[in-house]
Amino acid sequence: MKITKYMGAFAVIAMLAACSTDDELGANSAANEVKITATVGGNSIFTRSNPLGTPEEQQYGFNENDAISVTTEGKTVIYKKTGEVWAPANAGEFLVWTGNAQSFQACYPEKADDNSTKNSFSAGYVSKDQSTDTKIAQSDYMTCIKNIEKAYIPSDRQLALNFERQTARIIVKASRFGDEFKDLNPTLSAVEVYSKLKVPAEEGDSYEAIQACKKEENGSNVFYALVSPGTGNDAQNFLKLTVTYNDSEGKPTQTRVLDVTGIPALEKAESYTYDVKIGKDKATIGSVRVEDWSTGDDITGGDAVTTTENAVLIIKNALAAGNTNIEIRNLPANADKSVFDAIREALKSASEGSIELTVYGVEALPYSAFLNCKPLKVINLQDVKSIESVAFQDCIGLETIYAPRVSSISDFAFADCPKLKSVTLGNISDAGIRIFDNVFTESVDLTLSKDQKVMTKKDIEAWQSDESEKYANSPDHVQRQFLGKIFKSIKCGSKIY
Repeated sequence: MKITKYMGAFAVIAMLAACSTDDELGANSAANEVKITATVGGNSIFTRSNPLGTPEEQQYGFNENDAISVTTEGKTVIYKKTGEVWAPANAGEFLVWTGNAQSFQACYPEKADDNSTKNSFSAGYVSKDQSTDTKIAQSDYMTCIKNIEKAYIPSDRQLALNFERQTARIIVKASRFGDEFKDLNPTLSAVEVYSKLKVPAEEGDSYEAIQACKKEENGSNVFYALVSPGTGNDAQNFLKLTVTYNDSEGKPTQTRVLDVTGIPALEKAESYTYDVKIGKDKATIGSVRVEDWSTGDDITGGDAVTTTENAVLIIKNALAAGNTNIEIRNLPANADKSVFDAIREALKSASEGSIELTVYGVEALPYSAFLNCKPLKVINLQDVKSIESVAFQDCIGLETIYAPRVSSISDFAFADCPKLKSVTLGNISDAGIRIFDNVFTESVDLTLSKDQKVMTKKDIEAWQSDESEKYANSPDHVQRQFLGKIFKSIKCGSKIY
């Protein structure tokens, strides 16, 4: 069976209406209109940009009135989000497949703010006011191009456009205040970052002060701004820092404005974190950390589309194509219950016991992750180390669990799975109560780590490993017993009974 691969952090899917006859393939036919939707899952286009994404829940959703610009065959159409639907901003305008060699160019967002010049594939802009989540997102200029080099219309009418970031991200933190601020409770209260506003910048463009977005993180203010990358300028102001501190009465009413000179050379799709040291009359940069911002792997909220939405999209596209072997990559290590609620909902339409699902990235499978997921037949958890309570309870079609790194399992994790035939686990050190409740384990082949220890009850029915006794060839192993259950077979390392 074909495995549906993860499509990338910036996947944009444009679904085109089906044509029933050759006559409908004409360039001016409304039957070939590009249909764009933005419901989570299904045939979706995602343009949500959250350069900050803090708190985390801000990464899950779209902006009302978000707009993208898509151009092909010399025609540009703006698509805007209204409610749950993406539609041409101007009624009656749409793009079509021509059936010939064709190039699509797109940019996001349509413009940096309400007053700026519109973005295009060749040039975009960042805004001088990036003081809120919405405003900084509007400066997250990205482009993509897709060339169809021969006469071709995909049978599924899908066009995949992979966006690339064209800006650089600046993060400013105050790492230390000088002794002159002792007992005055100083705080970095505002930051302006100097940059050219056009992307890519041109030599004659002037530098402007960008009002950065303030976030409180771990009790301190942290400031974010998106800027136009380019060569450095040692003579130009880079940062303007406003420090607020207490007056003689202990009230935070005093301010001091300090400049940092020297704009550094900046690369697109990179994130730069500057730790500044603030003294009475001078501010200096203490350290700089540079991280790849192109995929968002190391930057919270860096993706233009959330991992949840990508996972759901992968599932929906796989099921629409008749594929039941599905692979989801790059989920966060601590992906929460909402992620798996969305995955489970997306799988709901599949037949009972039909889905073979592989999930990468997740290390802690949350409570009720796949509870009552009837379509699940095989689950492959390459990176999971712990499984929380009732994670697979009532998965009545589930036959195989492959989780070779799991060391901790909570209550009722695999309960009420009547078709279970094969379970692979890691070196189990802790297990809750009734892990295999209502499972006929004498029909289950169990595989454990070669380092597995004998499990003993610690309270009521919960279990913990006995570090003094290896499980392999122990009496429990010989009797095919684990966590109080008898199995069809138990393999521990090279030993199998």
